[in-house]
Amino acid sequence: MPRFRLRPTLLALLAAWLSAITLVVSMLVSAEISRWESHFDDDIRQMVSEVKHKLDTNEAVLAGFSAFLQAVDRSDTESTIKYAAAAIAAYPHIYMIEIARKVDKVEEVRLEQALRARFNANISFKDFSEVTGRPIQNEVRQGASWPILFLYPSLPSAQAILGVRLETVDYLSHTMALAARNVRPVASPAFQMYEGDKAFILLQEIRRPPTATESAMDIFGDTMMTLLLIKAQDLIPAKTQDYGKEMIGYSASLLSPGNPETILFEKMAQAAEGLEQFVLPRFTRQLKVDNTSQPMLITFDRQLLWRDLLQTQWLVIAIFLIGAIFVVPWMTIRHYASLDRAETEYERSAYLATHDLLTGLPNRFLFADRFEHALRGWQRNGQAFALMLADLDHFKNINDLHGHDVGDQVLTSCAKRMAGELRACDTVARHGGDEFVILLANILNAEDGENVGRKILAAISAPIETSAGPLTVSCSIGIAICPTHGATLDILRKNADRAMYCAKDLGRNAVSVFSGEKT
Repeated sequence: MPRFRLRPTLLALLAAWLSAITLVVSMLVSAEISRWESHFDDDIRQMVSEVKHKLDTNEAVLAGFSAFLQAVDRSDTESTIKYAAAAIAAYPHIYMIEIARKVDKVEEVRLEQALRARFNANISFKDFSEVTGRPIQNEVRQGASWPILFLYPSLPSAQAILGVRLETVDYLSHTMALAARNVRPVASPAFQMYEGDKAFILLQEIRRPPTATESAMDIFGDTMMTLLLIKAQDLIPAKTQDYGKEMIGYSASLLSPGNPETILFEKMAQAAEGLEQFVLPRFTRQLKVDNTSQPMLITFDRQLLWRDLLQTQWLVIAIFLIGAIFVVPWMTIRHYASLDRAETEYERSAYLATHDLLTGLPNRFLFADRFEHALRGWQRNGQAFALMLADLDHFKNINDLHGHDVGDQVLTSCAKRMAGELRACDTVARHGGDEFVILLANILNAEDGENVGRKILAAISAPIETSAGPLTVSCSIGIAICPTHGATLDILRKNADRAMYCAKDLGRNAVSVFSGEKT
């Protein structure tokens, strides 16, 4: 079976093909990564836009509610409830609307009694520590207090907040001081609500001109603090569970002016597994949400996963690429293998056409070609050469006694021994049967031919190992010199044949040079 050869050309083609496939795959993967990165940027911009819209809405609602309170009757709680209900219905992310009134300390008892008698028998003014059971961290002493007198919706879980003095709430005392010096709303730091959720408060101080008819029953009074309670969870965009967005992690910090930065809401991105974290990129962005009173800084990150890349259309492309990776090299190797087989068959056919199948020596046709080369050398340069015929003595007896297999072993050994005694420029060929023809190039005289003949006789006379045991043979050699004994192949061969028979007549195992006249 012909042996396949990895040719340099084939290796170069396969290397170029694999390089091209690698380049295409890397370009496709890079394009897909860029596409996902673009989706990531679009998604976070959409999320930031939705958050900004809600923050802008907070300011608009608070401004509208503040304007309403400046115009409404000081005790018109019914209209105030309707306005608050409409605002919360329109903007569900607003959890609660509250109003706190500034009350002189000396007026607290009188106002509390009036409110119990007319509006709510259970209302009481209290510090926030009485609700939470935790002591006030920063005790504030003022000549006035700010009890919460209105909240909507009136949730059972929030009833404990009614009547709480705002200045006793740790995370609001500093914010209230900022609001008193600012015409714009001020946001508090993020905090944990009494009900348990995380939130922040947007508040604004409102002042109205005092009236001559002011009484204890003026619920809202001249100076108020309007508050919007915003649950952090409600600021998270509604479509964060869409495919792609649910993979995004985020961390939003509230950058309230004058207050410390606090984490408002956050979510961890899905973690990578195995090689994903080393091979696939992780997108990270930090965007600022511009808002006058509630600026935010949101950090987004998303780990690209294998499943993102292995979607239907890319699976089809991947299958084609994988097929191409194996099919094209397979077809190329198969093509080159067929070329190798054809070349091997050609070489074998050429060899069989010019060599003896048994001994591997040149046959008559190749010998004739070598003779023509030697003849042209003599014609150009005057270099003489000799033609020798060697015939094995009594070879027929070996075939008769031991069989043709043993005879073939003897012929093969004799052929190798003859070739071993010749130069690279000489040629020995099987002439037929047990007869061999030898071409000696570039000799000076007949004596050179005789010397080579005697070497061949000595080489052949050594015992030959065969399947029938060691056998000893001899041969008779006749020599004809060109141009002395002829200048054509036929004439030289005939004269060498005559010389060989002379050697046999001399008792065999001898070398004889043609001594007749030139034909």
